[in-house]
Amino acid sequence: MKFIFGKKLVDQNEVAIGYNDLALLRGYGLFDFFRYVNFQPLFIDDHLERLYRSADRLRLRCPIGRRQLKMLIHRMIRENGMKDGAVRMILTGGYTENAWSISRPNFYATNEPVRFPDAHHYEKGIKLLSESYLRDVPDVKTINYLMGIYRQPELDAAGAFDLLFHQDGRISELTRSNFYIVDEGGTIKTPVRDILQGVTRKHLLKFASEHYPVMETDITLNDLKTVKEAFITGTTKKVLAVRQVDDRVIGEGQPGPVTLDLMKRFELYCKAWTDKEDSFN
Repeated sequence: MKFIFGKKLVDQNEVAIGYNDLALLRGYGLFDFFRYVNFQPLFIDDHLERLYRSADRLRLRCPIGRRQLKMLIHRMIRENGMKDGAVRMILTGGYTENAWSISRPNFYATNEPVRFPDAHHYEKGIKLLSESYLRDVPDVKTINYLMGIYRQPELDAAGAFDLLFHQDGRISELTRSNFYIVDEGGTIKTPVRDILQGVTRKHLLKFASEHYPVMETDITLNDLKTVKEAFITGTTKKVLAVRQVDDRVIGEGQPGPVTLDLMKRFELYCKAWTDKEDSFN
């Protein structure tokens, strides 16, 4: 398997990060992740834009330029021969002499299979557990997923899929997904503050607004008492219905008509996107 390391395509065994990288010592770093279908990356320019924007936010200079990286990604997935898969791009804080100061970042990108949620999650919807928590620098896709991993035993015990973060009742996001509701009037609403602006979120709002009222606004846990539907989006989740939050059943406790419609529309949207000829520009 070939991976990208620095500015080169190398054998995966050649990718190695030293003990004194800030990503290991302090958890300082960022990443991005996208999937591809039939060797065609899905929304690659959006993911590269977010990668380099996040790097600027964390004061990290990526050692490879955007155009060269895009070309190497195409080469990597072609040479590896995995028709459908995913690419994970990681930018670290770099090697440090004092275990604190930012240095020259290390960059690598891996090629891996896509792991989607089980079919029954799409058929029946998922349960979430609310958690009072705010991610550090929430508009950046950092490598810090401590809370989600730390709470995984509780999620498993409760039969829950993920955590729903909130701050004093104001909902922000999940550990790896964006959150939405469909209110009593049929308007799709999604949080706008203290979130990672998901790429899937961007495209869903784009096409959903052609068929439904859409609003980016504050949503509270109290609002969940009256909503008709709720769902999440993400690169591997796509569109996934929420049937329950804590002990509160959402709507009728199963995927609603708006969510089911968006699930179908998103599949068609992605197919149309990957059917287009990709450009290296």
